[in-house]
Amino acid sequence: MNEQQANTLAEIFSGEAWDSGGGIWLAAYWRGDGKYIVFSGDAICEYDSEEAFDNANATKTIVLASGDEEFWVVVDSKGGVIYRNPDLKTGWRSQEEAAHEAQGFTSRIGDRFFAERMDAV
Repeated sequence: MNEQQANTLAEIFSGEAWDSGGGIWLAAYWRGDGKYIVFSGDAICEYDSEEAFDNANATKTIVLASGDEEFWVVVDSKGGVIYRNPDLKTGWRSQEEAAHEAQGFTSRIGDRFFAERMDAV
């Protein structure tokens, strides 16, 4: 999850967003029953307390994605990046989807567009 995604999620839930280190952003909020809910790019976890979070002792976990997933963006011939969702700066989950979008841009605009791994741009 990037900073913008974490801030948006925190705003939706009236929570907080923070960089947990190395550019890994989290969003969290205290639920009405006292549980601490933490969102990452990979999972949503429920903790009994902030201390339980610090000790990585989640009571419930929903895995959203594996760390091995690649995300793809469309890049133009000048290096400009086109995201699937420009507000959240997220890409497509498969190279095929991004390549399809790149072909569409190429046919509509005439310039060359390419699918690139998001972590490479």
